[in-house]
Amino acid sequence: MVEKALRQAKRDKTVWAIHAACTLVAVLIIASLIYVLDRSVTEADRFGLSAERRLVANELRHQMDAVVQFQAQVSFWDKTYEELATGHVSDSFVADELSGWLWEDYGFSWIIFTDPARTVSTALKDGASVPAEVARVPLDEVDDLVDEAKRRYDNALRNNDGTYNLDVPTPDAQSVMPAVPGIHAVDLREIGGRMSVAVVQAVIPETLVVPAGRRDPVLMVAVRPVTPKMTREIAARLGIRGLAFVPLNERPAGSAYASVGRCSDSSCLVAAWVPKSPGGFVRAELLPSVIIMAIVAALLMAFVALRFSTLFAALQQSEALNRHLAKHDRLTGLMNRSGFDDMLAAALLRASTHPFTLVYADLDEFKEVNDRHGHAAGDAVLVAMAERFRNRAGPKGTVARLGGDEFAVILGDCSEADARSLTAGLIADAQTPVAFDGQMLVVGGSAGIAFAPRHGLTARQLLLAADEALYLAKRRGRNRFETADDMVLPAEKNDGQSAA
Repeated sequence: MVEKALRQAKRDKTVWAIHAACTLVAVLIIASLIYVLDRSVTEADRFGLSAERRLVANELRHQMDAVVQFQAQVSFWDKTYEELATGHVSDSFVADELSGWLWEDYGFSWIIFTDPARTVSTALKDGASVPAEVARVPLDEVDDLVDEAKRRYDNALRNNDGTYNLDVPTPDAQSVMPAVPGIHAVDLREIGGRMSVAVVQAVIPETLVVPAGRRDPVLMVAVRPVTPKMTREIAARLGIRGLAFVPLNERPAGSAYASVGRCSDSSCLVAAWVPKSPGGFVRAELLPSVIIMAIVAALLMAFVALRFSTLFAALQQSEALNRHLAKHDRLTGLMNRSGFDDMLAAALLRASTHPFTLVYADLDEFKEVNDRHGHAAGDAVLVAMAERFRNRAGPKGTVARLGGDEFAVILGDCSEADARSLTAGLIADAQTPVAFDGQMLVVGGSAGIAFAPRHGLTARQLLLAADEALYLAKRRGRNRFETADDMVLPAEKNDGQSAA
């Protein structure tokens, strides 16, 4: 029973390990699917945000390029260059060429003409002339652009025997876009509290030839604010929501942003908007598939666990059956010689404290039954005797078939008187006819008894003692039993022990 309990515990432990392993695999598969989904969502959001930032940055650059082209129509124009021959433009030029289209058509809030020393000659705000002092505020806010435009102008000048040529790309006469000499400085920055595009460029002739007397340039400063309408149009064109220019440190939580211009301070304005979430679309599209795959994986691993458990149980049963067959007789189901030897060895180990009885028996006239009625009849007799002997011994003993018609019984916790009585019952069982194929088969039985440890402490000693007692019973007439103690009595003495 202890061995069986240990085998069952080992089986349960193995089955639990199989289930745990399959569960772990299922969990890992499901975790991998969730991880892949999460990474897909994260990467989709990251890629979408990166794409939106590129779109916004490109759109803002496009706005700056447009302002540069609008401004170049005045700063890169012979009429403007001629007007500035005296250092400032005339009122008629302001009225005819500047006040109208630059404000109304292009939306320039400031047009300022100044020299590199920041001496303002003409200033227009929202299309109207204003005093030079009023222009100092926006001019100070583009001070770095003025220096950059002056430097680009100086770098492009080439002395040509008293005159100067501007070394800039030659305008393409076939181009539909206005000519831009490329000596401007442009930036998107906050001017007067509004996000604006500011462009500064030296006013130059279309011939790109500058007289020596006009070596020092007049710089044209143009400021075009980004209006709410323009912001809405940009957002609609890019397909984004909530586009606005706000300080970096005040942008709404969860919003995306793109830096604009050259300002890097946390208080600088940035373009902020509500980012799209392509990851949400990816999640919505993939989540059903992930759930289905997770369920399939869980069911598959449950099936694998069940199959492994079933196969393991079948293997255990097969091994148990093999162990049983190795120790039991196939015909009668009793213990065979191997199983009997193990039981006897175990009983002998405890014989000094737990005495037991060994009964050694065989059937009388069994060979005649086999010869007369065939082996099937002999097998029927053996099966019937095995069942009778098993029932007779009950919980008191263990019955074994040692081979042929030989049987052995180990009786534990049984007095010698009870052992003799039980053995007499075995002989009576052997004498009871066996029904087979419409006829009654009659055999008999003889038995020998040995008591341990009195008749031996080894299997050889005990078996020899029981075997000699068995043959004594046969010599004394069969269908009876004798004990190993009877071996010391005179041969002719018959104590009348008989089973009948």
